[in-house]
Amino acid sequence: MPKSSPINDEHPAPVRELTNKQRRKLSKREQAAYSLEMVEVRRKEQRARRIRRRVTQVVAVVAAVAVVGTGTGLIIWANVRAGEVGPANMLSDGILLTGSTDSTTNRATITPVTTNALQTDAKPVATNLTTHKSTANIVLYVDYAAPRTASFNKAQGTVVDNWLAAGYITLEIHPVATSSTSANDYSARAANAAACVAATDPNHFLSAHAALLAAASTSKETSMTTTALSALVTKAGVTDAKVISCVTGNSYGSWVTAATQRATHGGILNANVTTLTSAPLIVVNEKKYTGKLTSNTALTTFISNTFAGAAGSNSTASPTPTP
Repeated sequence: MPKSSPINDEHPAPVRELTNKQRRKLSKREQAAYSLEMVEVRRKEQRARRIRRRVTQVVAVVAAVAVVGTGTGLIIWANVRAGEVGPANMLSDGILLTGSTDSTTNRATITPVTTNALQTDAKPVATNLTTHKSTANIVLYVDYAAPRTASFNKAQGTVVDNWLAAGYITLEIHPVATSSTSANDYSARAANAAACVAATDPNHFLSAHAALLAAASTSKETSMTTTALSALVTKAGVTDAKVISCVTGNSYGSWVTAATQRATHGGILNANVTTLTSAPLIVVNEKKYTGKLTSNTALTTFISNTFAGAAGSNSTASPTPTP
């Protein structure tokens, strides 16, 4: 039988366990030494098992944390990416409205043209104007905090709305946030509010749009709390709780930023200009209006001449009465 030797904690010498028959052949002194040695071996083995178990548990916890962390990161990333998805009915980064008036009841109907939402990283799709050849097509890029936009609306808003209701024009509205700053981000929040209405309650978009413009200042950048902004939208007839939640949560904030970036960096569609340099931008049948913003006569003449020119170049177009 091997002689007893000190047991190294780090690298214990292997000890061969004896059978009962072998142990009976040992002297009493050898049996006692062997028993003490085996006790120490068992202690070392138990200690090694505890260490292995603890290491296994630590590894498992670290792996679980890594999985949870990765999952949380993926969830956060997915939510960020989802926030960049545009509102429904604004595939062009704007919402298209058509109108008509019943000749018998004299009742006007405004109809939003429904579309899918613009997906993350997708490019806006230009509105197909060939399906609206019998009307003048007006596109507005509006910043709800900009004094120039407010001045245009004060002078021209009611007239443009009347033309739309009569069926003389189609109106495509693009909310942008060209004047938002860290000190005053109302421009972005108002554009988000418009997007929220367009996505969930498009039938009230024109009334919400008009309310936002009516509340704007013609002399300075407009500012308003989100609570007041929500109340303004509600007063315009929007009662869907999803819209209000969208407004207060700034759900389309990322889209507003992206849409504004596209408009101000060569992303204007269906126009003889490609970049938005200031709001409002008025485009009629793909031509930019450069006249006085507050002159109804100048705008009316521009619309009539531009539409007549478009109709003259397209034999299928049938001119409507001059607004």
